[in-house]
Amino acid sequence: MESKLVVALDLMNEADLLRIAAKIGSRVFAVKLNWPAILVSGSKIIREVSRYSRVICDFKVADIPNTNSLITEKALEMGAWGIISHSFTGYDSLRAVVEHAGGMSVFSVVSMSHPGSAEFINPNTDRLVEMSVRAGAAGFIAPGNNPEEVSRIRKMAPEKIIMTPGVGVQGGKAGDAIRAGADLVIVGRSVYASNDPEKQVEIFNSEINSSV
Repeated sequence: MESKLVVALDLMNEADLLRIAAKIGSRVFAVKLNWPAILVSGSKIIREVSRYSRVICDFKVADIPNTNSLITEKALEMGAWGIISHSFTGYDSLRAVVEHAGGMSVFSVVSMSHPGSAEFINPNTDRLVEMSVRAGAAGFIAPGNNPEEVSRIRKMAPEKIIMTPGVGVQGGKAGDAIRAGADLVIVGRSVYASNDPEKQVEIFNSEINSSV
C-alpha cells in the first residue's frame, strides 16, 4: 500500500534536511518543503530532494496573478510534484497558479491548523472551497486537528484530494484525519525533530494504514 504520509522538512540546515530526505523518501508519499528550506538552500533544494521523493512546495502563494505565475513556474522548473497556494487572494490569483502549474498538483488552503485561522479564513471556508473547485485546484489543505471540518469539506467536494496538517505536535491524530476523509496526512516536527525519523515514519504509516 502506498504511503499517505507527507513529511514537512522545515529545517534550516541543508545537510540535515537531505540526510533525513534520503532516509525516509521511499517510505512516504511526498516531502513538503516550506520557505525555511528555500531561504537557506535556494530553489535547488527542490530538485535535490526530488531524487528521494515527490516534493510539494508549501509556498502558500498569495499574491497578484502575475507574481503567482512566476513562483509557480519556478517550482515546476525545479521538479516539484505539487504546490500549495492560498485562495483568499481571489479566483484570478488562484487560477494563475493552476494555469501555470503544468503537471503539478495545486492544493488550495481553505482552513488552517492554528487558532488564528478562526479569525478570517474559517468563516469563509465554504466560499474558498467552491472557488477552488471552480479554479481547477486538485485539492485542499484542511486541518487534521479538526476532523469535523475535514469531514465537512469532504462532503462539499468528494472528488478532490484533501491534505491535512496539524497532526502530531499540533494535537491531531493521523487516524482521525484519515477517517474524517483526508487523503494525505502532513507531519513535520514529530518526524524531523525526533531521534529516529525513520521509526516515526513507520509509526505514522502504520496508524494511517490501520485507519483506511
